[in-house]
Amino acid sequence: MVEEKVYAGVIVNLDIPAADKVFHYRIPGNLLNVVNVGDQVLVPFQHRLISAYVVSRVKKPAVPRVKDIIRNISSQVLTKDRIKLAAWLALRYNCYLIEALRTVLPPGGGKKIRQRGKKFVYLKKPREDIEKFRESLEQRAPRQAQILSYLFEANTPVTASEVVDAIGCSPAPLRTLVEKKIIHIKEQRGIPGHSFNQDIFVSPSPQRLTPEQEDACKRIYPALDNKTACRFLLHGVTGSGKTEVYLRAIAKNLEYDRGAIVLVPEISLTPQMVARFRDRFGPRVAVLHSRLSLGERYEEWWRIRRGEAPIVIGARSAIFAPVPALGLIILDEEHDSSYKQDVDPRYQTREVAEFRSQGEGAVLILGSATPAVESYYRAQAGFYQLIFLSSRVDDRKMPDIELIDMRSEFEAGNRSFFSRNLQRSLGTVLKNREQVILFLNRRGFANFVLCRQCGYVALCPNCNVSLTFHEKSNSLRCHYCFYEMSVPSPCPQCGSKYIRHFGLGTQRVEAEIQKLFPKAKTLRMDADTTGGKDAHGELLAAFAGGSADVLIGTQMVTKGLDIAQVTLVGVISADTSLNFPDFRSGERTFQLLTQAAGRAGRGHKRGKVIIQTYTPEHYSIQAAYQQNYEAFYRREIRNRKRLHYPPFSQLISLVVSANDDKKAATAALQLAEMLRKELPSTCRLYGPGPAPLSKIRGRYRHQLVIKGTNLSRQAKLWVTLRKEFEMGPGRSGISLSFDIAPESLL
Repeated sequence: MVEEKVYAGVIVNLDIPAADKVFHYRIPGNLLNVVNVGDQVLVPFQHRLISAYVVSRVKKPAVPRVKDIIRNISSQVLTKDRIKLAAWLALRYNCYLIEALRTVLPPGGGKKIRQRGKKFVYLKKPREDIEKFRESLEQRAPRQAQILSYLFEANTPVTASEVVDAIGCSPAPLRTLVEKKIIHIKEQRGIPGHSFNQDIFVSPSPQRLTPEQEDACKRIYPALDNKTACRFLLHGVTGSGKTEVYLRAIAKNLEYDRGAIVLVPEISLTPQMVARFRDRFGPRVAVLHSRLSLGERYEEWWRIRRGEAPIVIGARSAIFAPVPALGLIILDEEHDSSYKQDVDPRYQTREVAEFRSQGEGAVLILGSATPAVESYYRAQAGFYQLIFLSSRVDDRKMPDIELIDMRSEFEAGNRSFFSRNLQRSLGTVLKNREQVILFLNRRGFANFVLCRQCGYVALCPNCNVSLTFHEKSNSLRCHYCFYEMSVPSPCPQCGSKYIRHFGLGTQRVEAEIQKLFPKAKTLRMDADTTGGKDAHGELLAAFAGGSADVLIGTQMVTKGLDIAQVTLVGVISADTSLNFPDFRSGERTFQLLTQAAGRAGRGHKRGKVIIQTYTPEHYSIQAAYQQNYEAFYRREIRNRKRLHYPPFSQLISLVVSANDDKKAATAALQLAEMLRKELPSTCRLYGPGPAPLSKIRGRYRHQLVIKGTNLSRQAKLWVTLRKEFEMGPGRSGISLSFDIAPESLL
């Protein structure tokens, strides 16, 4: 009897151009009933054994000589839908197949990950008995008594390490209480996001929706009923109750036993959103984001895959969550640039959401107070159904906004970076025991260190950028490669003692607040203070709980924060993002200012916003001052049309990099020649030339930009060109970044 020959198409786990295709292997007889599509297997490849993923079964191999699969590693780590999604990703964003596949694989790539449990402390006897025992311990064993008092006051389960840290003792008193059978310690796998009190972010469900919220739900519900891939743009002013519309839509979606993915642009927003959603839906909510441990991500991923958690909340990568019956996708703050991935595959989350919506029959809701220009344009064209929420809930007023011309402040002799109006308003709000948010889109103490005698600026040796001064460590740091050095004195170039910090950062703003208002308690929220796993949530919980009067931060404080006691928002410099050499700088400025202003007056007291600027006449700043999205959009869309920028064209950014500048420049010229021969007549090529950030992490960068119409329809051409370039002669040490539909050309 002739043995049946069955072959598998596999993608090997290698990031090299030569491995970027589907290879055919024979499934030997002993594995015919073991190896299936979606499995991880071990295969021989180029004189070694390597893991691979089965993406198809074929009857006839593409080559005459075929090797055998060695064994199965993990079963069903992929489904056919996820293989299809990865194939689309690789084609749309011109990345390696294995890079696209990794985005849809479970954490660990198919390997079983055991999450280390946390040790939670529980009282073992009735409260009355323990209270008597605690009193008897106060004199002879005060640490044990303190532990029991701490456990009494805690409203939620606490870990052994939290108890030890709070009391300031060793684990010995805990062990003694266990031996006395007063407490017991149980190791369990906690649900991510429970390391601090999240109840502070929970607001009660409104008894009645506003008429606009009701209308929004009435338009969304039929699409959920019909299980059709409808797309909605929910354009609601800040504080208009978009989140409540999301919650109602999810509740309706659950009636049909279908799951939902809810995306937020920043991890800092996750604790608030998780708290509100878990308050409404309990343990059916899963969390996915990069700050979770590998074990936590693994547990949550499989909890979702098994259907135990039909609601997923997370940042960008949660769009790939394996929800079995997906019925609803929500992108909150859909305009945010962080929805664009900056490493391969360089996907735009909005596009991935549209693909999944269409393929799985899910409703898509894009929500924002300041929609992306492209999104609003598509809504005007009918691609999205537009829903507008024009007023805040509970008849709350929009904040009063003041626009301060800092040129006039300078002429009046004010050398502070706080205008006189802002200083007065700060004093009033602090006196009234209300809270303040100060926004500056920059971290550190000062932008750079400069010698006033010779003009020397301290630069990073690995990147073509100035080093940023950090006061706490008295050091200069690169925010791209994290190179660090001590502050030079005197000037290393001319020996002058006149070397000073210039510019403005969040640390310096904090120092100035403490100088002007010594009694004010401050918190700083930027990339330097939020490095820990739960740092975002802990900082926000502390501020929301009243532990600080002033929150100073970069753009993460402008997004989605809903804290009732904040009555004043100060924008230290509205011009920072406006001066970026990028076609979206006006749009980003308007969005940041409008979102920052929206943090004021979320409670029952009317808020106030002070925007400081050196260019008050700019249309983006004027539109934010007037809280007028339509005025901004009309001006911006005219500019885009005149300059033929998106949505009237599509862009591709190509960056060639190498350790040697000449080598990178030569390769970029060769790429330009290849492109000129192949580009359709509807496309135009710009460059090559040094990229705006011409050197990062020791690699020199040269950029080309393609502008044209229907570039997305040329996906196969871009894949072919990338492979021809990468596999050409002399490409060792040269990298090519292919960014389809870039958010920025910097």
